[in-house]
Amino acid sequence: MPTQDNLHSRLVGWVKVLLPLAALVLLSTMFLFGRGSKGVPDIPFAEIEAIAREQRITAPRFAGTGRNGAAIAITATSVAPQPDTPTLFAIDTPRADIDMPSGTRVALSAAAGEIDSAARTARLDGLARLTTSDGYEMEVAGLLADLDAGEIRSLGPLEVHAPFGELTAAELLVTADQNGGNSRMVFSGGVRLLYDPQP
Repeated sequence: MPTQDNLHSRLVGWVKVLLPLAALVLLSTMFLFGRGSKGVPDIPFAEIEAIAREQRITAPRFAGTGRNGAAIAITATSVAPQPDTPTLFAIDTPRADIDMPSGTRVALSAAAGEIDSAARTARLDGLARLTTSDGYEMEVAGLLADLDAGEIRSLGPLEVHAPFGELTAAELLVTADQNGGNSRMVFSGGVRLLYDPQP
């Protein structure tokens, strides 16, 4: 009987030593492996300050109606005011949908652009694309949309895939009658047409 009591007391003594050691080992492994090999990443304070200073709106949408009755909707990834000109706003990846009174829809897109709230214009910079619901597809070096008049003007030469063939021109004007009549596309400046009759 004394031998069993002695064994029990020795076992309890070992347990009192081993359990706290095991707890320390577990805690140390949690802290060592929890940090990882890279340590604490650097916080980009300069980038945070730049974002805080910059006034930017994400996913904006502008809508209105031109004098000729065209319904205009413009969306973009983001818009930010230009610090030197308070009425000028830079827009990223703009897209404009213009529904002409005649029923034709014109879709515009580009990588970047600007909206001038004073002049009520939207400019699409770089390679801009224009498509219409009646089968015209074109690429042009920039477009200017007069949001008040509901008109679109090219800023450079363009290549057009039309329902009747291919053509190139120096200028394009898309407009509609002020009384809500038919929309027109006027190509000018060295127009070249490759006619492709449909079978």
